[in-house]
Amino acid sequence: MSDQLDLWPEDAPGGRIAWSVSRHKRLGDCLRKYYLQHYGSRGGSKPDAPAEVRDVYMLKHLRSRHMWVGEVVHEMAELALSAWRRGDTVPVAALVERGTRRMRAQYADSVQRFYRDRPRYVRGLMEHEYDDTVSREEWRAQHDRMERCLHTFFDLEITATIRETPVWQWLALESFGSFDVDGTTVMVKPDFAWRADNDRIVIVDWKTGKPRPNDEWLQMAVYGLFARSAWGLRTEILDCRPVYLDTGEISMFQLSDDDLRTALDEIRVSVKEMKRLAALVVDGDLDPEAFPKTDDVSYCNHCNFRRVCVRP
Repeated sequence: MSDQLDLWPEDAPGGRIAWSVSRHKRLGDCLRKYYLQHYGSRGGSKPDAPAEVRDVYMLKHLRSRHMWVGEVVHEMAELALSAWRRGDTVPVAALVERGTRRMRAQYADSVQRFYRDRPRYVRGLMEHEYDDTVSREEWRAQHDRMERCLHTFFDLEITATIRETPVWQWLALESFGSFDVDGTTVMVKPDFAWRADNDRIVIVDWKTGKPRPNDEWLQMAVYGLFARSAWGLRTEILDCRPVYLDTGEISMFQLSDDDLRTALDEIRVSVKEMKRLAALVVDGDLDPEAFPKTDDVSYCNHCNFRRVCVRP
């Protein structure tokens, strides 16, 4: 769940950056959004920050309703796995009920704009901030998607395998981790990983959206690099599996050493560009042309910064 990595302090003085897949994707999607997310919001949590900076900081933490459902599903899946690790039983109905309570409480907070005062800690939804027209049926559909994903999670064979696997074979459960590439910190947060009985390592990434093969390949390859760094694994024993909880579909990535080399090259190119942009900010060059807006106007319609980034 890479979006949570945005809560980490990603930059340090002198243009030093920390890399993540989500940051890399933002770099490619829209440089103006990249600037607002990583630099324009700096200091926005301080009470004495300029109003425009506090506003950008608040907008940075907004989620769309689709992202929101994904976060709730991930949280409920983590609760179930943590309970199983302790040897406790968690019925799916109890988890759905808890997820429903969470969504109702967060929806109420958001619709009343409570997030504006504490944006990092109170969930805010873009649809409420921008008064987007969303029908009751659509909101209900998002709740139904949460419920469907949790039922799928419980019914999957891979989940049954996890439950039957001794806890000492578990390697990661929503655990933050990092590794180094040429002095740059690369941050990861695998949803789950375990050592299977055939001595293979399986890394699972729970998905609530639609398959995006290009994005997922890089994410799985970065997990592979982390596994090699943290656990000293050979590439040939590593399986990476995006699991689509809305449909029950499971993809399989069996990475090669060439895959990891390609991913490393992509990280290095990405880091080089991030450092170039960071140097502009450090040097005080804030010319908007250095961070141009995307040409894809349809992307802007779903951006949390649309109020402070008005197109002509």
